[in-house]
Amino acid sequence: MDDLKLALALNAVAPTIGGVLVRGEKGTAKSTVVRALAALLPEQAALDACRFGCDPLGPDPE
Repeated sequence: MDDLKLALALNAVAPTIGGVLVRGEKGTAKSTVVRALAALLPEQAALDACRFGCDPLGPDPE
């Protein structure tokens, strides 16, 4: 669990890492840990017209 927490924290502060793949047996709190991290992160603006939550200041989603 400590490795997962570290990976998520590093990805939160350095998104160029490219993401974290969370794997594990059923019932090992994978979703709970990710939801807890999401609750700690600040809100971000996103385009309503973009189904991927595109950054409004970034490149055109099309």
